Amino acid sequence: MVDDTLDMKPAPAAYGAMAPKERSDDAKPEVDPARAKLVAEWLKRAKRARAHWGKDVFKRMDECQQLASEGAARDWVEAGNYVVPVIVRHINQAVAQLYAKNPKAVAKRKKRLMYTLWDGRPDSLQAAMEAANPQPPVDPLTGMPLPGPTDPVTGAPMAPEPDPNAIALIEEIAAVREQNDMIDRMGKTQELLWSYFTTEQSGGFKQQVKAAIRRTKVNGVSWCKLVFQRELQPRPEIGAQIDDTTQQIARLEQLGRESDEGETAEDSARIEELRLLLQQMQNQEAIVVREGPVFDWPRSKDMYPDEKCRHLKTLFGAQALFHEFMLTTDEVESIYGVDVCGSYTEFKGDDRDDDEKGVRPSANDDNTSKGLARVIEVQDKRNGQFLTICEGYPDFLKEPAEPDVRLERFFTGFPLVFNETENEKCIYPSSDVWLMRHLQFEYNRKREALREHCIAAAPNYVARKGALDKTDRSALQGAKAHEVIEVKTAVNEDPSAVVKRLEKANIDPNLYEVEQVFSDMQRVSGAQEANLGGTSDGTATESTIAEQSRTVSLSENVDDLDEWLSDIAAATGQLMMLEMTKETVQQIVGPGAVWPDMQASREEIAMDLLLEIKAGSSGRPNAAAELAKLERAMPYIVQMPDMNPKVFAKRYLELLDIDVEDAFVEGLPSITAINAMMAKGGVQAGTGDPATDPNAQGQQGGQNAAQQPGRQAGPQAAFPTGNA
Repeated sequence: MVDDTLDMKPAPAAYGAMAPKERSDDAKPEVDPARAKLVAEWLKRAKRARAHWGKDVFKRMDECQQLASEGAARDWVEAGNYVVPVIVRHINQAVAQLYAKNPKAVAKRKKRLMYTLWDGRPDSLQAAMEAANPQPPVDPLTGMPLPGPTDPVTGAPMAPEPDPNAIALIEEIAAVREQNDMIDRMGKTQELLWSYFTTEQSGGFKQQVKAAIRRTKVNGVSWCKLVFQRELQPRPEIGAQIDDTTQQIARLEQLGRESDEGETAEDSARIEELRLLLQQMQNQEAIVVREGPVFDWPRSKDMYPDEKCRHLKTLFGAQALFHEFMLTTDEVESIYGVDVCGSYTEFKGDDRDDDEKGVRPSANDDNTSKGLARVIEVQDKRNGQFLTICEGYPDFLKEPAEPDVRLERFFTGFPLVFNETENEKCIYPSSDVWLMRHLQFEYNRKREALREHCIAAAPNYVARKGALDKTDRSALQGAKAHEVIEVKTAVNEDPSAVVKRLEKANIDPNLYEVEQVFSDMQRVSGAQEANLGGTSDGTATESTIAEQSRTVSLSENVDDLDEWLSDIAAATGQLMMLEMTKETVQQIVGPGAVWPDMQASREEIAMDLLLEIKAGSSGRPNAAAELAKLERAMPYIVQMPDMNPKVFAKRYLELLDIDVEDAFVEGLPSITAINAMMAKGGVQAGTGDPATDPNAQGQQGGQNAAQQPGRQAGPQAAFPTGNA
C-alpha cells in the first residue's frame, strides 16, 4: 500500500508530460453486449429504488424543506399572508440541545475470556505465587526451619520444587496483561487519530454533524458516508476530503490530456487555465498529499437503499445502497478518466430530481453548455462489490471490485433517524416538521384571520346617498383633530342622523387564541410554549412538568445520536486499523504511538478494540438536574466502603465544565490537606507556651479555632426537596 502520509512531496518540473489515459473518439463507445446489459440492469435497479422512495418519501421531504425554511407553503408566502415560523425555532433549539460540541471518542477492549488456566480469583493467584516460589517448612512453635530432603551427593538441604502448573498460570497472567496494556495504548492512539481526522474534515466536522441533525429534523433522515482518501486519487465526494492538492493535480492531468489530444484550440480558455494551473504547481516547493478517513454528508435524497430494505436505521434486509452524484462531464472525466460526452443523460440544475426531464445531448454539442450527468455509486452487498455507473452511459465508470473501505457492516453509509415507528409500507420515519405541519398551518391561519379581522374592523361611516355633497365628504374624510366641520343639512336636522358609524362585529380573542396549538405542539414534539418564546398562564409546577417531559423526549434523540456517532467511530477505528501504516500514525500522533506492523495483526486487533462515543459527550447536558442528583447522593456515597472517589470527582468536574485531565495530578494531596500543611508551616510564630502556641498543641492544634458554620448548598429550583 502507498504510504498514508501527510507528505510534502517535491513538485515535478512539468506536468505537461503526463501520459494521457486512453479514450475513445467515438460519440458512443463500443461495449460488450453482456457488459452493457449488466450496466443497464443496475441502472434499472437504481431507478426502481428511486421511484419506490420518491413517490411518497422524497416528495414529503420537499414539502418539509419548504415548511422549515419559510414557515408556510410557497403559495401562502407568495400571497403575502401572515407567517409565524414556529417550526424553525423548534428545530434550532433541538439542534442546539442535541449537539453542542465535538464528541469524545473512547477506545474500549471487547470483553473476552483470555485466561485458560486462571479462574480470575485473587486467592488463586496468591496460591499460585506461593507454589511457584515454595519456601522450606518451618516449625510453627519455634519458627525454625524443619529438616527436609537433602542432596544424596553433597548432603545439603534441597529447596522445594516449584509447581510447573503455578508457573504456567503466572506466565499466562503476565502475557495477557502485557497484551491488554498494548491494546489499551493502541486504543489511546486511535482516540488521538479520531480527534485529528475530525478536525481535518473539509467544512468542519462539528458544523456538518449539526447540519445532519437539522436535516434529520426536517427530512426524517440524514446520511454520513465513510470514505478513505488515498494519495492522488480524486473522489466524487467533493465536500468530504482532507485539504490537499489532489484535486488540483487531477484537474491538471485532465487539461493536459485534452491538450495532447488536440481537443482544445490554442486561444481557448482551457489553454489559459492549464497554463496558470501549471505555473501555480511549479511555483510550489512541495505538494501536500494526504491520506486518511474522511466523512461525506450526502443529501437525504442522494443516498437510498433498495426496496428490499426492512429497517432504515440498520439497513437490515438491504441488498444494495445507492449514492447519486450530479457531476459535469468535466468532473466525470477528471475523477474517473472517462469521457461520457454524447453518451449520457443530461439533467439541468433545476430538474435533477425528475427522471422524465433527462435528455440525451448531441455528441456535437459544446461541452461548456452541457448540464449535469447522474453518476451512481452502487454498494452491492450480495456480491461484496462496489461499482460506479452513469445514467445513459453503456459502460462502467468504475469496474465492480472489492470495496475501498472494508467494514464489518459492509455498507459505508450511516443513516441518522429520529421518531422511529413501525410501518411495513414505508421504512422512512416522519420528521419533526411533518409531524408539526398542521400545527404550523393552524397557527398561520389564525394569525392571518386575526389580521384580516383587524383590518375589517377599522372604523367606517355610512350616510344616505345624496345627503352629502363632494365638499362635505372631503371635509369629513380629511378632518384634523378637534377641527370644527360644517356640513350642509336641513334646518333643525341633527348631523349625526346624516352620518352614522358603521357597526361591525367585535373581535373575540377566543376565536384566535393559539394556546391549544401550543398544547398540541407539546404532545407532538415535546416543545412547550416557553421553549418557543412565549409564556402562558400556567403555574411553575406545570411548566416544570412540561420541561421534564421535553427533556425525556430529547433524551431519546440523544441516545439515537450517540448510537449513530458510535457506529461511525467504530467503523472509522476499524478502517484506520486496516489501512493506515505505522509510519503515518506515528507522524500524526507521535513517536510513542502503538500500532501493529503486520496486516494480519491489525485485523486481529481490530476485532478486540472498539472505538465508541462517550455517552452524552456531544450534547448540552442538563447540568442542573445532574448536579442536584449528585448533591443528594454525596452524603451517602462518602459513607460507603470501597468507593472510588476519582469517579465522582471526574463527574463533578464534567458538570462544572472543567477539564478533567488538567484538574488531576497524581500523588497530590487534597486541597484541604495542602491548606493544613501550609498552616503548620509557621504562619504564626511559636510562643513556647502550649496554651497559646497552636504548633505545640498536637496534630489538630492549628484547627481548634472556632469555625464559621458551613452553608450547605440548597436544592436546584427545578428539583425541590421533599419538604418543599
